[in-house]
Amino acid sequence: MSVFMGVFMKLLRIRAEGLPLHKNPFDVSFYALQRVQKNHMEALSHLFGNVYINTAEAFIGINASGKTTALRVVSFASMLLCATPMNAGFVPKIISDDSEVVFDIDFYASNKIYHLQSKIVKTELPDGTNGIRIISEKLWGKNVNSKVNKSNFLAYDESKPIRVRDNSDEYLSDDVSIVIAIKKQIQEKDLFVDLSVLTDFNLFTPDDSYASAEIISVLDPTIEYIKVEKNQNKKTMIKLKFQGQPELVLLNLGELPQYLSSGTVKGLRVFTDAARVLKQGGYLFIDEIENHFNKELVVSLLRLFMSRKTNPKGAVIIFTTHYSELLDDMVRNDAIFITRNNDGLSVANLNSLLKRNDMKKSEVYQSNFLGGTAPKYQALLALKNGIIAAQEM
Repeated sequence: MSVFMGVFMKLLRIRAEGLPLHKNPFDVSFYALQRVQKNHMEALSHLFGNVYINTAEAFIGINASGKTTALRVVSFASMLLCATPMNAGFVPKIISDDSEVVFDIDFYASNKIYHLQSKIVKTELPDGTNGIRIISEKLWGKNVNSKVNKSNFLAYDESKPIRVRDNSDEYLSDDVSIVIAIKKQIQEKDLFVDLSVLTDFNLFTPDDSYASAEIISVLDPTIEYIKVEKNQNKKTMIKLKFQGQPELVLLNLGELPQYLSSGTVKGLRVFTDAARVLKQGGYLFIDEIENHFNKELVVSLLRLFMSRKTNPKGAVIIFTTHYSELLDDMVRNDAIFITRNNDGLSVANLNSLLKRNDMKKSEVYQSNFLGGTAPKYQALLALKNGIIAAQEM
């Protein structure tokens, strides 16, 4: 799990040109593109004027359509904005060797709108490993005022950046964004929690000394408590107690899956981090959100972010999924991105593909009405015929 502490900011748009797997520039907007009705404010957080952000964003597509890659691009952009050293071991691998990628990222922070343009290459480091190098950067910014609205808030005077990267600066590492220079100007704190690295692993490492009783009750009501403590040698101990059973003492977090289901272990991690993100108004990234979860549990998680009562600070969950049924629980079309692979990856906002609101989103997706959202018929037919032929041998 990666946690990036940063300034109070909200992602507005990410555009990346030069990504090796995408045939067109990656271009995703996180603000509300559709009309916002004052009596339908679910899944929205107000920034200023008539600009809102969606608090639950989904990337959906069939296998090998680029869902995980899309989430990695978003994660990469968030690390740029948090001035995370891009050569850290957990940086997503989205740039090919000797390729050049240009990121254009719009974000909001402390009543200002910023536009960061970073030109990045993957190159060989002195130790022989591959690393990231930022070769040029510019940062624009403007105050939010009465003249700034949804139609012009991402327009900047291109000739007047407020900061330009000078690679002769000895204090600035060539894998850290110039955004680090404005972080001190913004007082509020926020966080990005990226759980995508745990997609194939269940790992519970609570930051607090115990798991929330409310979370435990949702996941497995037979558990009385889970406590994490340090012994005299500062080694971690986990105390696990089921109702009516003696307390168990585990010396390794890796032992938990022997006593708890995969869904419970994952849920402890995800819901604990979700609660932390909701409290601070941050971001939670989850790849394949349905892994080890039933639909009811996934929907419950999403509703925590879509409700203004549980999410008053505008926290955002960005996730990938195979579950087309989840689309029907997403309030807005503009919060859904369809990933497809047709001679290269592409990402499209459902709002641009489906103008009608009277159609059930899951049925539209499953019917392949959008194109590239259902397994190819010929491939399925060939598989079926192959299995039939094998029976006759």
